Amino acid sequence: MQKKLILKIVVIFVIGLILLIPLMMIDDKIAERQGYLAQAKQTVAQNWTGHQRLITPILVVPYITERSIRFVNKENNTSSIKKSTKSVVKLFTATNLKIDASLNTQVRYKGIYKVPVYNASIAVSGSFERQEIQKTLASIRNLPGFKHFSTPYLSTVVSDSRGISNIPTLKWDKQSINFVPGSRLKLSGEGLHAALSFLTLSSGNNKSINFSYQLDLRGMERLDFVPIAAQSEVKLHSNWAHPSFVGEFLPVQREVSDEGYTAQWIISSFANNIAQKLNQCAQGECAALVSANFGVKQIEPVSIYVQAERSVKYGVLFIGLSFIAFFIFEIINKLAIHAIQYTLVGSSIAIFYLLLISLSEHIAFALAYFIATLSCIGLLFYYLSYILRGYKDALFFSALLGILFAVLYVIISAEDFALLMGAVLTFITLALVMICTRNIDWYDLVEVEVEVEVDVDKRQLTKNITTTEME
Repeated sequence: MQKKLILKIVVIFVIGLILLIPLMMIDDKIAERQGYLAQAKQTVAQNWTGHQRLITPILVVPYITERSIRFVNKENNTSSIKKSTKSVVKLFTATNLKIDASLNTQVRYKGIYKVPVYNASIAVSGSFERQEIQKTLASIRNLPGFKHFSTPYLSTVVSDSRGISNIPTLKWDKQSINFVPGSRLKLSGEGLHAALSFLTLSSGNNKSINFSYQLDLRGMERLDFVPIAAQSEVKLHSNWAHPSFVGEFLPVQREVSDEGYTAQWIISSFANNIAQKLNQCAQGECAALVSANFGVKQIEPVSIYVQAERSVKYGVLFIGLSFIAFFIFEIINKLAIHAIQYTLVGSSIAIFYLLLISLSEHIAFALAYFIATLSCIGLLFYYLSYILRGYKDALFFSALLGILFAVLYVIISAEDFALLMGAVLTFITLALVMICTRNIDWYDLVEVEVEVEVDVDKRQLTKNITTTEME
């Protein structure tokens, strides 16, 4: 008998391993659908705009230097002088900077996939220290070979210029100047700039040069800022309820509700060392400057594919629990459950996940989960009522499976406690199995007797007996 018991356990184990194949195929299908979602986002980014990164205004002062080179011809003992000019730029950072951005987030569809996009209204204001600029310009004039200054300009970088929805007007020291396309910076040509009057830099009584402008910007999912200032303050608010704050700095204040979120960053030059990074960028090394970003990403907290992927990870546990419950029923009630019946029950649980992912792409995930669960449990109840020889045990098994599916939904919907809840569920399940089988003497199991009921027509049997007696 022990050999038969061990053989039965081995067969059940092998069936469980075989059922891993459809679970792996379903997991691959989820990954494939996630790839299609990424392709849909790329398509939306091409037609709309992609992630946006805003590098805040930089004051650029170009100047020309001249260098004389003497060439000597030794053959005829003559010499000539050639002059070469070079264009150099001096970059200035703002003393203080304030950004107030409002994001109106909407959902765009590409086929069955939805992608969050936004329209941002960004108000930028700040000031430059006039005396510092004048002091620096005076030192440049004293440089050897200095020729003259060129027209200065204020430049800002937008990673995807297609998203600029308006023609911004720069308010600069009581002047109104229209921006023109192109940043005219080495780190990126994308963006816009405004030509300035040199007199506003070299002369003036006010200590500060104030500036401000309004920028309307389209983007998809993510908005980053790279503030170029000694002191920066960024305020951001949106109607999207699920932000993910990203980058090198987290907001000092934030509030998130179902109506949206607000966030505030306060960054000093001591925190980001922006002056040194800007000087490196002026020499052609801009990687450190661009990486000093922060911002927000509009996300879905738990997407349908993440939820489906989490649920598949518990597929092995569900199938294993079903097989253990079957085996306990088989031992206690002395039933004979065939290996094919184990396989069919396990397959019905595996097909639940395929129903879930296919339905959730068209309807709400909660409704898709309910329909898939109801379909799976209904099929199992009908099938088990014959296998377990009664509706009572079939109803008990189906109710138990329904409770497990309900617990699984809570686990996969959790954003921060999914692993903890999954571990607790696994522990409780193991504890219940051990409690239910604590009184079974595995060394004293009797062979399961299979009762074969033969349906015989009593009238026909009586007639046959009577005929035999008469003969």
